[in-house]
Amino acid sequence: MSRTHYVEELDSVRRSLIQMGETTESLLREALSAMTDSNPPSLAKASELEAQTDHWHRVIHDQCLTLITRQAPVARDARLITGILDAIVDLELIGDYAYEIATLSLSMKSRPASQILAQFQRVGMKIEEILATAIGAWKDGVSGKLVRPEEAAIRSECGALYEKLSQLTSGPGDATVYVDLMLVSRHMERILRHAVCVADEAASAAPAEQARQEA
Repeated sequence: MSRTHYVEELDSVRRSLIQMGETTESLLREALSAMTDSNPPSLAKASELEAQTDHWHRVIHDQCLTLITRQAPVARDARLITGILDAIVDLELIGDYAYEIATLSLSMKSRPASQILAQFQRVGMKIEEILATAIGAWKDGVSGKLVRPEEAAIRSECGALYEKLSQLTSGPGDATVYVDLMLVSRHMERILRHAVCVADEAASAAPAEQARQEA
């Protein structure tokens, strides 16, 4: 395989990663809508998107292995392939957690208080933005800003929400909805962590001279 063709194949895999990321973004939006909308969507769309995410994971994984076996990659190429392989694992896990959020939300027998849903919506929007930035970091030659400095504040919000829900479980009445929402808050925190990793992996996969310019 010529060097030119090999580089084209690498870029094709990177574009596939971006498509997987955009599918995962859509799944996260669907999951948050299932939790916070007054007229939530059905689980069918989330299920379809989750299946697409799994499909992309398999396709990209096989593409990367094929590239490795065809030609020993130079350091820059190896860094890109490794970054992609790590990123698709994080994206698949984000998809799994998002689908679980949708499932939990749509199975709740009662709706929590509006102020609690508003808190989930605010935190969810921030996590959506982190994920969108992480996917954007893989575009235009895998360049993009790091999002890790924003992680701590959002994690703190998730933790505060979890503690609030924990206190509500000791109140009168059926606490099932609050227990479910506690699990949702943990899933959101995990999605945040994996989204930050996707951005970090894009930065690590960037060409060395580009990384120096962005440092």
